[in-house]
Formats: sequence, C-alpha cells, structure tokens
Amino acid sequence: MSFGELLLRATAWVSLLAWAASEWMRGRGRITASRAGARAAFTIGALSLVAHSALAFELRHGWSHAAALRDTARQTEAVLGRAFGGGLYVNYLMLAVWSIEALWWWLAPASYRGRGRGLDWSVRAFFAFMFLNAAVVFAHGAMRFVGALALLAVAWSWYRRPEGDSG
Repeated sequence: MSFGELLLRATAWVSLLAWAASEWMRGRGRITASRAGARAAFTIGALSLVAHSALAFELRHGWSHAAALRDTARQTEAVLGRAFGGGLYVNYLMLAVWSIEALWWWLAPASYRGRGRGLDWSVRAFFAFMFLNAAVVFAHGAMRFVGALALLAVAWSWYRRPEGDSG
C-alpha cells in the first residue's frame, strides 16, 4: 500500500474516531473540560474529513467530479446491487454540515450549545447514518468491526447522556 493510500484511509478513520470521541465526551455531561475536549475532537474529525476528501479527489479521481461520481456509482453497485452516484452529493453535504457545525461551535459556543434539540439530534443522526455507511456497510474486513464498535460507543454515549444536555 502506498503512503498516499495509507494517508487516505487513516484520515477517514481519524474522522470517525474523533467524532466518536467527541460524542463520548459530550455524553459526560456539563463538565467544562469535557466540552473543550469534545470540541477539539469534533474539529479534528472535521479537518480529517476535509483532508480525506481532498486526498480521495487527488489520488482516486484526478480532481474530476465526473470520475468521483462514476466511482461512487460503481462502489454503490458493488455493495447494494444498483449503480447510484448520488451518494457523492450526500458526502459533499456531510463536509458542509460538519464544517458549519465546527465553525459554529468555535465562533458562538453558547449559541451552539443552546440550539434546539431537534436540530442537534438531526445532525447527530445524519453523522451516524453517514458513518454507518462509510465504516460498516462500505468497509471491508476487520475495519467493519472497528466501525461498528465506534458506532456502538456513540450509541451508548447517547443513551447515558443526561437529559437536556446538548454538549
């Protein structure tokens, strides 16, 4: 495996594990230190996903949106039996949402923490859906197990989160 391929995979897994760590720390309640750690992990995850996306476009698609769309359709067909490239646009949405979330948390932390539960949990559910697909459905071998464990840890952190806490 080339260094570029290793870096591509590592940035994907760092994004998942950083998000999972952030959710775990947010589940610790209203402790200021856990909030700061959660925000730092969340940001590391966002930056890792941006790096992963740039690496994927460089190494796999030659900076071609059309090539990325074809490859997404091919991968979807291999796993689900139907070619569909639209998942690429959902990946773009993930990048945008995570970037906005991270910026909001840094620039207006009180507003971020005070946002409505519906928005908070909608974003979390979207992230979980995306990571379920990336780290379990489309993953291979032992990495599928790692992805499932990370998502189970997130689900447990949500289950044990104090009522009314949005991190």
